Amino acid sequence: MSTVRPNLQGFSLIKNDVKDLIASTGFAVITTNKCSNEFLYHYLFSSAISKQFYQLLVGSNYPAINSSDVRKLEILLPPFPEQTAIAQLLSTWDNAIAKTQALIAKKELYKKWLMQNLLTGKKRLKGFDKDWKEYRIEELFEKVFRYVEWNDESLYKLVSLRRRYGGLFERGDYLGSQIEVKKIKSISHKNFLISKRQVSHGAWGVVALEFHDRKVSDEYDSLIVKDNNKLLIEFWDWFSKIPLLSHYAFLASNGVHIEKLIFDFDTFKRRRVLIPPTTEEQTAIALVLQCADTEIQILKTKLEKLKEQKKGLMQVLLTGEKRLKL
Repeated sequence: MSTVRPNLQGFSLIKNDVKDLIASTGFAVITTNKCSNEFLYHYLFSSAISKQFYQLLVGSNYPAINSSDVRKLEILLPPFPEQTAIAQLLSTWDNAIAKTQALIAKKELYKKWLMQNLLTGKKRLKGFDKDWKEYRIEELFEKVFRYVEWNDESLYKLVSLRRRYGGLFERGDYLGSQIEVKKIKSISHKNFLISKRQVSHGAWGVVALEFHDRKVSDEYDSLIVKDNNKLLIEFWDWFSKIPLLSHYAFLASNGVHIEKLIFDFDTFKRRRVLIPPTTEEQTAIALVLQCADTEIQILKTKLEKLKEQKKGLMQVLLTGEKRLKL
C-alpha cells in the first residue's frame, strides 16, 4: 500500500510504488529521475516555490495552475547525496510533528473522558464517596449589575466571549464617543460571564484575573457564587462545559432562529444541577482536569516549536544558505 503524506498546500508524497493509480484532471502527478522525490516534496513547501505560485496566480480570474505551469517551476538542486540528507533531516522533524499531533489527539480524548465521567459522578476520585447534592442554579448563583457611569471622554477596555467555551478575549480600548451602545458594565475576577446572544454556542466562562474590571455591553449577564461553601467557581468553570448545561442554556433562550436567540437567566436559574457535596471534591476534580489541560497546552507549545524549527531548517537548507556536511 502506498504511503501518502498530505498537507494544506495541496501536495502529497506517494512514497512506495503503486499500480493502477489514477488521478483526476484536477491533479498534477510529478515524477522525476533527476532529483530525490523526498527532497522535491519538501522543496514544494519552500518560500521559493510559494513565490513562483504567487506570480503564476497574480491577475488570474480563476486561481488555479495547470500542468504546463508546474513544468515551469524552477528548483535549486544540491548534489543528489545532499538532497537525500536534507530530505532525511526534514523527515525527522515531520515524524516528530506527526507523533506530537497524535499524542495531543490522544490526550484530548482522555481529557474528554475525564470530563464526561468526573463531572457527572460516573467516576469518583479516591477518598470521595458521599452522594452528590442537587441544587437549583438560583441557589448557587445570583446576577450582579455593575453599570458604568458614561463619559464620552473616558477610555473603556472592552472584552468579549468566544464560542465553544473559548473564553474571554480583548476587543480593544475605546473612547466612550467611539462606542455606539452606551450601556456597559464592569466585570470582576471569578464572575461567571454569559453572552446572552451566543450562549447557545458555548459562549460563557469564568472571568480570569487578567480581565478584572474590563467592560462588556448589556448583552452579557454576570453571575457570582452565592456561597463558596457550596460551590467553587473553579469547579463550575469545568462543569459549565458539560452538554447538559449547554442544553439548559439553549432551552432558556428565546427566539425563532439559533443565531437570534436571547438567553433568559430567570428561566435558566430554575434548572437543577447535581454537584459534589464538598468543596474538597470539587477542588480535586478541577485540579485533575486542569492538569490534563495543562499537559495538552505544553504539547501544543512543543508542536509549534517543532514547526518553527522545521520552517527555519527549510529556509536555510532548501536555499543553499547552509550546507550539510556529508
